Amino acid sequence: MMLLKAWWRWFKRQSRLNKIVIVGFLSSLVLFLIPVVVSWFKPTPIHVGVAFYTYERAFILAGDRKTYFYENRNLVSDCRLRLIEQTLPKGRAKTPDPQSWVVIKFLIENVSDHRLTNLRLDIKSPLLRPTTTLFTTANVEATGMWDTAAADAPGKYTMTIPVIEPTVSAVVSLKTPIDATMRQIIYVDHSRMTVQVLHLLADQFGTFPLKVARLNAMKILNRESVLRIGDETFADEKMDVTMLRADEPAVKDEAVSYQLLSAAHVCPEGTAGDW
Repeated sequence: MMLLKAWWRWFKRQSRLNKIVIVGFLSSLVLFLIPVVVSWFKPTPIHVGVAFYTYERAFILAGDRKTYFYENRNLVSDCRLRLIEQTLPKGRAKTPDPQSWVVIKFLIENVSDHRLTNLRLDIKSPLLRPTTTLFTTANVEATGMWDTAAADAPGKYTMTIPVIEPTVSAVVSLKTPIDATMRQIIYVDHSRMTVQVLHLLADQFGTFPLKVARLNAMKILNRESVLRIGDETFADEKMDVTMLRADEPAVKDEAVSYQLLSAAHVCPEGTAGDW
């Protein structure tokens, strides 16, 4: 009690500006600690981890050869995580149009001993757009919807999982094409990559405070590979190449307007997935 009185006397002596700063800091601290304190007394049945990636599917023309590739990177560090290449004769191979995406991957784990139904996560991030699409590992179904009508969080993305069984983990990915605006955010502004789960709720519990964990980018990829049961392709993409027959004319104009992403960093082994 004496300590509290001494603090109050010290606070009263501060200037008005200092009081505003102190109150603002304490308010932020309380808002940060609430989910932690709640989790001590009522552990959350859901654990959510996240990592950010860029994914590019494109080709490079050099001489009479065409190198088709797809590459997965850690978005935060721009370290290369996975690169698959195939060299083809120039003009004789048809490949999908070059394109790149930003991908947010969530590792969602039901740590309870009962199934959860109608699990909903309301998500906000500068990396989400109306063009965002959702895909997931085969052990769960999920849908996603871009919601611009939400008054409390314009640009909110809602992810819904109808059922997640007890002690089951799944990887859900949100993939957004990289356009001029996204390139500006990533490579010019170097904006901080953030994602916020505004609300988490299910039939078994109401709105729940949730702290999203930052996971090593390789950890989620490795977990996803296991859940995909041996399917090593990333983002439902495959090395899709069609070779022209000998009697078909060569592809003359392969110089498309797509601009390749800047070269990825080749980081030391074991560090590529770090934030």
